[in-house]
Amino acid sequence: MDRNKFHYMSGAALFAGIMAVLSQFAFPVGAVPVTLQTFVCAFAGGVLGWKWGAVSISVWLLLGALGVPILTMGKVGVGIFLSPVGGYYIGFILMAGFSGIYLKEKSRFFTQGVFALLGLILCYALGTVWFMMYFSLGLGKGMPLWTALTMTVFPFIGFDLIKVAAGVFCGIRIQKALRNAGLFLNE
Repeated sequence: MDRNKFHYMSGAALFAGIMAVLSQFAFPVGAVPVTLQTFVCAFAGGVLGWKWGAVSISVWLLLGALGVPILTMGKVGVGIFLSPVGGYYIGFILMAGFSGIYLKEKSRFFTQGVFALLGLILCYALGTVWFMMYFSLGLGKGMPLWTALTMTVFPFIGFDLIKVAAGVFCGIRIQKALRNAGLFLNE
């Protein structure tokens, strides 16, 4: 195995671990808790790039699905994907991927921030649609879009914007330091 691939695989494992630890710090605010998961998604993508950032979040989800208590507040099992918030978990993969799209070029906060925000919007969209479908198909009750957004998106926008900005900033700084050290060359 070449050194560069080893560094990316190690980085993906490290970010899966970071996500596992920071997922335990959750503050319930209605149907969806406030967590540091959006920070980690932006951070992982910003350091590892789109592919390995998404892999790191996928590893975290796979371990949680297999029974390791590392999902939000120690939740485990594939049942989390069948819950009202299952779409947000899948959306984290997209968010990490989008957050790392422009790493092959010299990272700029604005450009990378825009892609991280697009990833957040995709996460919100997938999570909201999933939330609505859970109530409609799973419980046989209608869930209007405005109600779903009011429960699962609007209360979190401010927090998430701050966390995404912090994740992008940290990702750019660490990516620059790693490049200067000769690590994480573009893949």
